[in-house]
Amino acid sequence: MKHTFLFSLATFISRLLGLLRDATFAHYFGISAEYDAYLVAIILPFFLRKIFADGALSSAFIPLFTRKQGKDSQVFLSTTIWFVLITTVSLYIPVYFFSDQIVLVLGTGLSESTMELTSYLLKITYPFIIFISLWAVATGVLNSNDIYFGPAFAPALSNLCSVVFIFLSSYFSPRILGPTIGFTVGGILQFLLVFYILRKIHFRMTLDFNFKDLKSIMNLFGPALLGVAVASLNTLVDTNIATWTGTGGVSTIQYALRIYQLPLSIFAISVANALLPKLSYSSSIKDEKEYNKNLKDSIELTLFFAIPSMFGLIFLNNEIVALIYQHGSFTFEDTLITAKTLLYYSLGLPFYSLHTIFIRTYHSKLNTRYPSLVAVLMLLVNATLDVLLAFRYGVVGIAFATAISGIIGMFMTGFNIIKGLTGEDWIEILKIFIASAVMSIFIVTSKGFFDSRLLVVLLIALSVLVYFLSAYLIGSKKLKLAINLFFKRK
Repeated sequence: MKHTFLFSLATFISRLLGLLRDATFAHYFGISAEYDAYLVAIILPFFLRKIFADGALSSAFIPLFTRKQGKDSQVFLSTTIWFVLITTVSLYIPVYFFSDQIVLVLGTGLSESTMELTSYLLKITYPFIIFISLWAVATGVLNSNDIYFGPAFAPALSNLCSVVFIFLSSYFSPRILGPTIGFTVGGILQFLLVFYILRKIHFRMTLDFNFKDLKSIMNLFGPALLGVAVASLNTLVDTNIATWTGTGGVSTIQYALRIYQLPLSIFAISVANALLPKLSYSSSIKDEKEYNKNLKDSIELTLFFAIPSMFGLIFLNNEIVALIYQHGSFTFEDTLITAKTLLYYSLGLPFYSLHTIFIRTYHSKLNTRYPSLVAVLMLLVNATLDVLLAFRYGVVGIAFATAISGIIGMFMTGFNIIKGLTGEDWIEILKIFIASAVMSIFIVTSKGFFDSRLLVVLLIALSVLVYFLSAYLIGSKKLKLAINLFFKRK
């Protein structure tokens, strides 16, 4: 709970700055071909980030690193850093020379002029992946040493840097070049912060390279790579299909995704990232009791935030989108389509949140094969539904396809875990639904009185208060644990 709290606090700050960045994008660029080009140009760096940073490499690195002691841990770290550095720098060569062909694959529905712009921007955005991959390795070491706030706060620097360069966009030609440079510079700043913290705990980047360590990494990295690559292909498919829904289709799904991913990142991913080192350690010493306790606590804690977040996005989607984006170049019509897309994304929020937790249970036991098979099935479901729904319902169909894919993935990775929940566990989950229902009734019956931006902020705050008060009155253990932790820290 403590580690999740620190991780969530830092992630919350970072994501708020991320929303500020997106709101600034909306003001200066709206739903436009120029912003579409930027979003397609950062798809490849984000795809590779899932492989070399947030996904496959982290899933292989952390469980193995927690099993190392003393000098062995330093050698293992240096081996991983050199592997990442050599691989990511080498990949820049084909990206630089074949950017036109890559963009043709990523955005088949883009106009010729937008493709040319995207190809140019891609050459600038790629170096981001080099530094963000190194950031991920350093973050894995820091998390394994119970340091969570600094690494989770680092992306805030990247978001802040992007905001500054968006403000300066008028000094660049084309204007979108400013935010593109800011994107890459932000990745460098993000890495420098964690590298500084890493040195404070006496870890260094040395010339050590152990082929035995590399082999152990690759044994886990290979299967995990398949799973993460396939999962990331969902984003590529979504974006590609969105380019065929007309100008601004990519912008629309990204604006909706940014809001949807706020609770997903703050709560589910924060819990999962804090959980993995704990599960890995419990698994390594074969402490099943501690393992199951951490897992059940994480499930309940994730749902405690994910379920009310889903209801909030369902009943306040128009108000939230208008509050964040509707100014400058972002019109009322843009708000309507973005809000509707957000509504369908939000249906999958609790399921993706649990799926994120369940995946960590396999990684903690050094099993990366089954999650990879699940990811393949999720990709097939998502791609098929994208084609069927997007061409009939537009970008809204893409969001609905993503939600359905998440539901299937959650049940495939967590069916046995769900079966193992006790009656007491289900009562705690029921309490979460009851408190969320009370909050939803409050929103529906009172939102007509909150008709300005300032009042919408007040409505959101009051809705959160109603949820927590309801959870307190019905005796939610997770709320009481959070309150006790807060006062103990005070």
